[in-house]
Amino acid sequence: MFDIGWTELLVIACVAIIVVGPKDLPRMLRTLGQTIGKMRKLSREFQSTFNDALREAEQQADIADMKKQVEAAANFNPLGDIKKSIEEDAAKRSDKPKEAKTGASGQAEVKAPEKKADAAAPAAAAVDPDDKPVTEEVKA
Repeated sequence: MFDIGWTELLVIACVAIIVVGPKDLPRMLRTLGQTIGKMRKLSREFQSTFNDALREAEQQADIADMKKQVEAAANFNPLGDIKKSIEEDAAKRSDKPKEAKTGASGQAEVKAPEKKADAAAPAAAAVDPDDKPVTEEVKA
């Protein structure tokens, strides 16, 4: 902290002996030591108080972040999110998004795009097995 060498300490000791006197020098050094001890104690208390306040502020920030996460989880609406994404996709695909039909509830109805039959799918799979083709013999 201080760059004091042996020569500076020797000069300070000589000045202290001359000014204070050899008789009162031990009492002055003891008082000086006690004062330095009190200053160190105060600095430790200040530092610990500051660290405690910093830790408390960090905990408050963590609590606030956790509270935001809980509120976000409470507002989670998967069906609403799915409906919104479907409506956005339908609006992108349609050429005229302003001409959407409205249903009884007053909300825009979105029709799902019709799926075309896959050419690789067998034709028999589309026919119900209980339905039998009508032949001329059965008609008569």
